[in-house]
Amino acid sequence: MSTPPPMQLEVEVGDESMEEDAADMIPADRFTLPARADAVVELWRTKMAEGVLSPAHFQDHWRVTVPRIYSPQPNRTCLDWSFDEELAAKLLIQPLEQFVWGSAESSEPPPPRRSTLCGRVFKQGEPAYSCRECGMDNTCVLCVECFKVSAHRHHKYKMGQSGGGGCCDCGDTEAWKRDPFCDLHAAPDSEEQAQANIGPEVLERMKIVASVCLSYCFRLLTLDHAPGLPNDLILKDAEKDLLQILDQPDCYCTVLYNDETHTFEQVITTLNRVMKCSHRDSVELVSLIDREGRALVKCNSFQLCDKLKTDIEMFTSRHGPALKVLVMHAHVVAHQIFAMKLLTWLQNFVSQEQSLRLAVSQVALADESAPAGWAPAGGGAGVAAGVMQNDCRMWKAARTAWHRLLIATTLMDYSTKRAMAILFTKNYGSILKDFIRDDHDHSFSISSLSVQLYTTPTLAHHLIAKHDALFVVMNTFVSECTRRCNAEGRLEFDRNHISTGFKRAQFILYDVKYLLGSVPTVFDEDLRKGFLHGLSLMLNLLVMMQGMDSVVRQVGQHMEYEPEWESAFNLHVKLAHSITLALEWCSAERTLAATAYRMALRRHADTCAAHAHELRELSNQSAFVIPYDVSKEPVSVHRPLSRFLAGLHLQLHRHGLAYHSREFDRPDSPKPTPEELIEPVLRTMSMIAQVHAGMWRRNGFALLNQLYFYHNVKCRAEMFDRDVVMLQIGASLIESNEFIIHVLNKFNLLDWAAPDFEQKSIEDDTLRHTISMVEEFLRLLITVVGSRYMPGVGEVTNEDRTKKEIIQMLCVKPMPHSELNRSLPEDQLHETGLEAVIHEVADFVKPTGGNNRGVYKLKPHLYDEYDTFFYHYTREELSRSEEEQRNRRKAAGLPECCPPPSLPKLSAPFRLLANLLQSDAALHVLRCVLERALDLRARSFSEPQVHKALHLIGYALRDEESGHYEFLAFAESAARSGLLSLLQRLAGSPRVDAHRALARWLLHRMRSLLGQGDENLRDIENMETDQEEKPPSGETADAEKARRAKLAADRRVKLMAQMKAQMNKFISNNATLFQETTTEVTEEEEKQDLLPLYRGAALGVWGGGVSEPPRVCIMCQEQARVEAMSEPLVLVAFAQHSSVLNRKGAGAGGADAAWRSAWPPAGLGAQPHVSCCGHALHARCWRKYVDGVLDKEKLRPYRIRQPAAFDVEKKEYLCPLCERLCNTALPLLPAPALPARPPPPLCEHVFSDASELILKLKHQVCSESVHLCTEYCEDMHCTARARSVGAVSSDMEDESADETEVYVSTHAENLLPAEFLTHFDCDLPEYNETTKMLVEDFAKMLPGICGLTESGGMVSVAALYRATSYTIMSTDAVLQAESRPLLGDLPSRHRDALQALIRLAAVVPTIWSSPKHISHHALSTLSTLEKTSPLTHQVFGTLVALVLTAPSLFCKTSGPARPTHLARQITLEAFRATLTRALIATDVTSCTSETMDGTEPTRKPDLENLLPFMKELRRGKLEIEKLSPNEVWECIKNQCHNFLRCCCLFYHFLSDIQPPSELTVVGGDTWETMCGYLDLPSTFRDLIDNLLARKKALAWSELSTDWFNGDLSPKIVLEPQEPPRLITLPDDFSELMNVVSEFSCPNSEREDSKNPTMCLVCGQILCSQSYCCQVEIRKSGRGNGTELVGAVVAHALWCGAGAGAFLRVRECELLLLAAPARGAMLPAPYLDTYGETDQGLRRGNPLHLCPERYEHLRMLWLSHGIHERIARGLDTNMLVTTTWQNM
Repeated sequence: MSTPPPMQLEVEVGDESMEEDAADMIPADRFTLPARADAVVELWRTKMAEGVLSPAHFQDHWRVTVPRIYSPQPNRTCLDWSFDEELAAKLLIQPLEQFVWGSAESSEPPPPRRSTLCGRVFKQGEPAYSCRECGMDNTCVLCVECFKVSAHRHHKYKMGQSGGGGCCDCGDTEAWKRDPFCDLHAAPDSEEQAQANIGPEVLERMKIVASVCLSYCFRLLTLDHAPGLPNDLILKDAEKDLLQILDQPDCYCTVLYNDETHTFEQVITTLNRVMKCSHRDSVELVSLIDREGRALVKCNSFQLCDKLKTDIEMFTSRHGPALKVLVMHAHVVAHQIFAMKLLTWLQNFVSQEQSLRLAVSQVALADESAPAGWAPAGGGAGVAAGVMQNDCRMWKAARTAWHRLLIATTLMDYSTKRAMAILFTKNYGSILKDFIRDDHDHSFSISSLSVQLYTTPTLAHHLIAKHDALFVVMNTFVSECTRRCNAEGRLEFDRNHISTGFKRAQFILYDVKYLLGSVPTVFDEDLRKGFLHGLSLMLNLLVMMQGMDSVVRQVGQHMEYEPEWESAFNLHVKLAHSITLALEWCSAERTLAATAYRMALRRHADTCAAHAHELRELSNQSAFVIPYDVSKEPVSVHRPLSRFLAGLHLQLHRHGLAYHSREFDRPDSPKPTPEELIEPVLRTMSMIAQVHAGMWRRNGFALLNQLYFYHNVKCRAEMFDRDVVMLQIGASLIESNEFIIHVLNKFNLLDWAAPDFEQKSIEDDTLRHTISMVEEFLRLLITVVGSRYMPGVGEVTNEDRTKKEIIQMLCVKPMPHSELNRSLPEDQLHETGLEAVIHEVADFVKPTGGNNRGVYKLKPHLYDEYDTFFYHYTREELSRSEEEQRNRRKAAGLPECCPPPSLPKLSAPFRLLANLLQSDAALHVLRCVLERALDLRARSFSEPQVHKALHLIGYALRDEESGHYEFLAFAESAARSGLLSLLQRLAGSPRVDAHRALARWLLHRMRSLLGQGDENLRDIENMETDQEEKPPSGETADAEKARRAKLAADRRVKLMAQMKAQMNKFISNNATLFQETTTEVTEEEEKQDLLPLYRGAALGVWGGGVSEPPRVCIMCQEQARVEAMSEPLVLVAFAQHSSVLNRKGAGAGGADAAWRSAWPPAGLGAQPHVSCCGHALHARCWRKYVDGVLDKEKLRPYRIRQPAAFDVEKKEYLCPLCERLCNTALPLLPAPALPARPPPPLCEHVFSDASELILKLKHQVCSESVHLCTEYCEDMHCTARARSVGAVSSDMEDESADETEVYVSTHAENLLPAEFLTHFDCDLPEYNETTKMLVEDFAKMLPGICGLTESGGMVSVAALYRATSYTIMSTDAVLQAESRPLLGDLPSRHRDALQALIRLAAVVPTIWSSPKHISHHALSTLSTLEKTSPLTHQVFGTLVALVLTAPSLFCKTSGPARPTHLARQITLEAFRATLTRALIATDVTSCTSETMDGTEPTRKPDLENLLPFMKELRRGKLEIEKLSPNEVWECIKNQCHNFLRCCCLFYHFLSDIQPPSELTVVGGDTWETMCGYLDLPSTFRDLIDNLLARKKALAWSELSTDWFNGDLSPKIVLEPQEPPRLITLPDDFSELMNVVSEFSCPNSEREDSKNPTMCLVCGQILCSQSYCCQVEIRKSGRGNGTELVGAVVAHALWCGAGAGAFLRVRECELLLLAAPARGAMLPAPYLDTYGETDQGLRRGNPLHLCPERYEHLRMLWLSHGIHERIARGLDTNMLVTTTWQNM
């Protein structure tokens, strides 16, 4: 940031010309600035003493000083502001504090006392905790600080994120049932402590300061948008000189304001185009505008600023409304900045002291106790009222500052909170109208204070009673609705334009819910009146909603446009809880219930149009019905008024009222009849039945969606359930026969019930509809009779109701907690009551594996309560549950039917429901169904009809059995009306076979009720056997079975004979083929005899010579052999850049100087890794497949381009068989042939001398003669070990790689002993040309994977060797982490990858086109091993590179690398280097010599020189007196353990020699076994304690100056004890939330990060998905250019070389990233007590870490599976497209 022009503190202020102008302002002598502050305070005190202090005195001081400090500088934006905050504190803030506290000595405030209220204001996304046991409602929340130390931490709490704007309720006794205080805010022990020692004069001065500050801030922050300042703040000419700005013209600023209509991208583009500023600056400015609400984008002359304003407005107005831009004087901005600081200061200043806070609150609320004559601006009503009325004129940050100040002052004390609530209610209308017009989020509006004010029960009741709050709030909403009503007075929503205003208006409904949230226990007259006044408006609203969105059945053609149905449902969802609460208020006392019911009946009467009733008949019964054909007239799903009435009706009985009570009769207008009450609901039900019957197909999806929500658990409590109650009310008030006729009439089924229906000729369509309508009618009847689990209808409680729901849901299937909870309706506190009753009805079955959820299973004795036609079942649930229960009963040996359960007793007003089924009309309907079922010619029969009819009969019998209803005699009526005989015939009818068991059960029950025995049942059974053909008896059945089995066997024999004949024929035709096969088989057998050859040591042998088992190409399914000259096979493979094993710390993801070398540096850094799935195909099949994928991708149109699971530009594809992600192919090569002669020996001395000589005569060659190297290469090695010898200058990278390759060669060939040279002459095997090409292609793609721009042969070969060693080390780490044996059952994917990769790398000396590359690496690697410290490179990597390149040491094409004696000597050298590293660097201080019993341990003679030699190696820095050589040697051996394991893996695949059995079991990888397998010495004496080795070790120690100087950290040099792990996470998820809540975005001051994301590899927390933290990276691929990516993507590249595992803490989800453009979201490894994850923290239950899941994630990361997992995730998640780059 650039700084403003320097300002000397000691400026002399004051001038002669000022004297007359400001005589009483400041004494006129010259003084320095700090003194000025004292002078100002002095002046204020004097004026106060004289009693003439006025706001002007404060403003005079600010007028001069504020612009001086806070004026923006010309030609700057707000990004490079920096103000002298120290000076500001001295000159502006401290004088105020000193003035308040009085004399200078006592200017120290008293020690701060803890408030008992917390009041912390939540930022957006901040964690908030609610307690489900103690909170009054779900808006009572705690902030992190309070929650940590509160009792609720151990209760059932819920975690969530605040939407911003709310505040912490700790200490508010009305918010909690118990434990209202956390440890921080515990109430003071005694009253004295609570009384502050602050004098009245301090409070008086506090009020003066508050008054001045508040009115000043209010004036400036709600300034009418003139560019200049108010007159009294404009600098006078005399004062201007003080600021040294006379010579400058006035400075103006262009300020850009936030709105919610333009997107980030639009504004960024605007700034780029109009202001020509850089993309980075635009992004920062826009994030600032989004965060603060405005940003200053230019500071210059008025003309320039105004032009910019016009340009921006023009540019943005093209796409809709223009951005809001203002031009204002620089001093205005300065004063506004100061005003914001002043508000924050005021808030902090008073927060410590209660009495000061009270003083400020009184000033803000313009209380009587405020000082006279100091009425602040904002009208006479105080600043608080002014802020409420002008809220939407301020920008985000100003609003937030005011809200915070008001919360911190006025809401911290009950009396001021009450005054505030009254003021808020008084201004409610204007506040909300402003909010509706505005476009900022609700949390930034003053209206969001309602959650603080209206949720306090005592306040809410006071406001409803004394200030008519419910009416005021409802009225605001109803007035919004009135504008959207049609001519009939019903709400209507426009399909094309969904009004945002109305959406915003619905926030008012939350306030209604808050006000009604707690039902009062006692009512006084005022409260009653206030509530009913509000209720009358609520009823008006329900009238507007009654019948809205009505639809007419489409006939003939399909509906053209889907109507807009969502607005109506949204309105209902937001209103539903308020309706439920209003009903609870009404039922609290008799007068309210009666008045409300009367009001509701009156509204209902007004809404129903009068119809002439018509007479309808059914058999011998008749009724006057309301004619209305649902299939032709408009119908609606929305009947809130009828439903409100139904809810109220249930409450009448408890107050001794009923529908017929005298209170409800009015002579002038009669109340609606029961028929009229049920009419609207009956129409809706009839329409739903018709939709189910398929009659409304042409009405499109809108109607189906409406019905889905109507039945859905979210809406059904105030929709479907109330409709059922309404029909039950009708059935209890209307005579039973008439009721059934009413319903049949609405369902258009009276014709069906006529006896002659079957004789009429009916169209197929109509008949189909009629059959379905009968089923729907019976289902409705079942619902009306059987749905008694509703308090008020049946004698049940809410708990019983919840139990019933749970039993029914668990009869579908055992369910996990969350799913069960979702299937239950929530109350207004979002609780379902599940926990209270679940243990009575179900058992919890704990989850078994790490990835399963625990489920609830129903207790066995409750299965009898299963009701097949439960009214909340969807069709799927009904059929699933029935199937489940039938299977269960079958398994238990019970009859296979589900008889209806016993029903709860009906409450008094509903007793007549039991009579419904024994009425003549009902019996007639049942008789119709059963007769037509028995009549085989009847066309209107369907099986579901019979099932439902039988179910109804079962209900009636259950009711009669219960004995609750003396009037019930269903069995007699059934016998009389012929139902009994129909049932008997039905029980034997084959037509309804599925329900025979149910019919028998009913007959048995009916007989027992009629007092008859069961003998008649036997008659039925006999009757059945006569009707059907006699089935064969037991013996005959067995005989039949045996006959069939014999037939089947004969047929099988015949078929087999046929197949055999065909096979023989084929063999004779193709005799030649089969001859070859047989010879091969014998070869295989010979191999078995050769096995002993392949046992023993894996070093000092030729290796190879084994033949490969044949493989099958997965594309063409042909069998193929892996041979040198035949058509090559490849393995599909995936190469990636990896830093999983990196020990250098983060940042090693970037390519460093070591990438030219073939060996990895110490600590590894990021290296290439190769993995495969083990599937092989022909090279040509592979080529064809990959080209096909490429072409297909190119043809995919861009429009529908969801990101594919792979990226063709990176040459990725999926394996054709297992669909694993791949990007390359590994050619499969055979093992090299065995030469005839035995491998030549080589002794240590010869090797040592030869390598000395080779390195002495090593020199550098440059393929271009221009650039010659003049240095000795050894020196180069000493000075720049990490750099490969080739890297002479970095500027060569730009030229083409082959032109100026600098490589190393040696002249030593002629001087070396023959014993050494024999290792280099062997036969060159021949290879297929395609194979050579495939090897080169594979090597050349590796540098690109590692993000290198160079791609020459040298770099490629180096990358290949590093990939080989790194993949071996990585496989070793995975085997250790999975506790698998080293060379036992290697998983095939590891085995195939290592074998193919090692063989490929071994034949490079034979097939690489320029041997000088290999030779260069051989020499450099040899030099690294011999001449540099083993602490600076990964010795195993160096060993692999050296062994694989050694054949080409002398620049010749030669045979493949083999594990000969030369390799053994190299390995021994590397082993010694590893040991030396361990001896130098291992920490052995803990290896002391005391044994358990205090005796000296036995010293092994082998180790006598160990400690002295270690001391020598460490340059004397080791205390060896106390150390035990045995333990030290164990310690050293541990350090070399990984090296030996990796060597065993490497030589196993290089030599193909079988390992000893010890290495194939877990824990068999001991020091001796591994040294034996590698044919290496295993004792200290043979390894180190000999002349040659000691000399070598000391030489290495000499080279390790970096280590001794402390430049290398032990973490990098030493091998870790175990494979790497992810960071340790806390067990309790809330701890993680708390850690993250303290994290603020590093790039924007004091701003919390919205999506803090933690890297699980290194633990760093990053600010994700925000523009402020974007980082510029190089574009992937070879092209240049950069792109901006989110902080997490950049971190994944930096820390994980492109792959990363992150935890998005606030969403509780895992983010796997394959930078830059792919990722996957998974649930975090945290589970609740029910074994379920909670992705997105939707449920918010306490969560604990699941170690199995976390370990599974670690293994995914360790085995390099992140890219693969993401590809699989993208494949399944095709719907959601995420811009991963911005993460």
